[in-house]
Amino acid sequence: MKTAKITEVFFSLQGEGPYVGTGHVFVRFADCNIKCRYCDTQKQRYKEYDVNALILEVKGLLRKHNSKYLSLTGGEPLLQAEFIFDFLKKARFKKTFVYLETNGILYDNFRMVLGLTDVVSVDIKLPSATKTKAFWPEHREFLKLCKGKKVFAKAVITVSTVNEDIRKLVRLLKEADKTIPLIIQPDSKGISRKLVNKAMRFQEYALQYLPDVRVIPQVHKFLNIR
Repeated sequence: MKTAKITEVFFSLQGEGPYVGTGHVFVRFADCNIKCRYCDTQKQRYKEYDVNALILEVKGLLRKHNSKYLSLTGGEPLLQAEFIFDFLKKARFKKTFVYLETNGILYDNFRMVLGLTDVVSVDIKLPSATKTKAFWPEHREFLKLCKGKKVFAKAVITVSTVNEDIRKLVRLLKEADKTIPLIIQPDSKGISRKLVNKAMRFQEYALQYLPDVRVIPQVHKFLNIR
């Protein structure tokens, strides 16, 4: 039986994006295919789960907290797409929204679980913020697969984020589907008046081309919860 590397399974409030404040059961998968400068989930220990063990734990938490959201996060969950497919297929969640948080790069892996997810959070990686290579072609292919699904894009910005990256981000979303909500997320490690002002300037620019652009920080950091 397939197993997956999972760092933690827990219930908490969603702290990011348009679903902020809703109660989720989180399954945090270990490992990632990139290393963003601002990442807050690096070097975590993990436990091996098989499908049956994960189903048992997740369904127990969903019942206990009367939650209707299951969040698959990471790391990068799509590195373990085969396991996720088996897990979701066998669990048969009927009244639960399956919420996938992904960096929007592994589009071939996404095809495997596309029909089993309800909400997709695509974390667009801005190279001036992540200090990694650019992934614009991968993001473009990934967003094509999201058509017809509930999806939103998120972009973490730092004091080093440049205007050109925001222009490319806006162009990417215009080409894919301009109705996709864009969440501009200030880096929690560097919250300052300067960074918030930058986020607001980026929002003003993006709203010239996209109808739904919001500045939302990581609320769970302020609440001191996971």
